[in-house]
Amino acid sequence: QEMLANLKRNDEVITSGGIYGRVIGLGEHVLDLEIAPNVRIRIDRSQIAGVAPKAGVVEKSKEKDKPK
Repeated sequence: QEMLANLKRNDEVITSGGIYGRVIGLGEHVLDLEIAPNVRIRIDRSQIAGVAPKAGVVEKSKEKDKPK
């Protein structure tokens, strides 16, 4: 609940259905997400599963796991 309340514009999120997107609009119950350039969807706020990790963070953690 706290995560949903703290969402802001330009946050990268993942939906409960596995769709990644960037928040471009916030309403009380609905979010507008951009899921690809110029492709926007409206989704119920309760369907946001979490804030997506930044791409650079994921890549760096993969680099640490590589054998040397």
